[in-house]
Amino acid sequence: MSLLTEHCPPDLVIFDVDGTLHNTFAWWAPVIRAGVARFAEQNGMEIELPNVREAEAVVGMKDAGVWAPFLPEGHKDRWFDLRSVVLPMEVEEVSRGVDYLFAGIRLMLPHLREIGVKVALASNCRTEYMDAMMNGQGLKALSDWQFCLDSPGVESKTDMLARAQEVAGAQKVVMVGDREPDHEAALAHGWPFVWRRNDRCSIDTADWAWDGDANGFLAALDLTPMGTG
Repeated sequence: MSLLTEHCPPDLVIFDVDGTLHNTFAWWAPVIRAGVARFAEQNGMEIELPNVREAEAVVGMKDAGVWAPFLPEGHKDRWFDLRSVVLPMEVEEVSRGVDYLFAGIRLMLPHLREIGVKVALASNCRTEYMDAMMNGQGLKALSDWQFCLDSPGVESKTDMLARAQEVAGAQKVVMVGDREPDHEAALAHGWPFVWRRNDRCSIDTADWAWDGDANGFLAALDLTPMGTG
């Protein structure tokens, strides 16, 4: 019996946000390019702007792992300063009324809750960005719990998963994400990992690779499909 089969149907599904539920790639590259240019101008620096692939490579990483790659050698410790410039631009973008959730997500998350599966979100971001995502993209209303790096008792995504299981009182848990930190957190708990397939990384040891189809996801988790009621 596979690990995924052992945990299905799950009591709780934990989703990463950026790259898994939310199509960050529809807006992130131009925002970070504009932010890096603004930071460079403000500080009298010459910084080569990232191309799309370089910009997207950091999505899902944590703190310095997101921001330091865009700074030249000798200045990478100033990642928080760069973040302070770009963060308001991110918040504005996800809060301006454009729906950036992947197709099917706005229907699938309520369906999970309707059939008795708890939904938690876990994101390697801080409060200001998380709040913008929850309110600007409507994810707070679509989930039971939301965790980020500023949540009480949390220092890592592994901690977020532990907190989610604790508050949900769940026994069978599935983690869904698109990047290595999501996989590592699932492994730390011995839980199955569903990889949201993408071309920014390759996680060959995921328990299942999801292409984004909502009913395909539900079927893989032995859950009732949408549109059958």
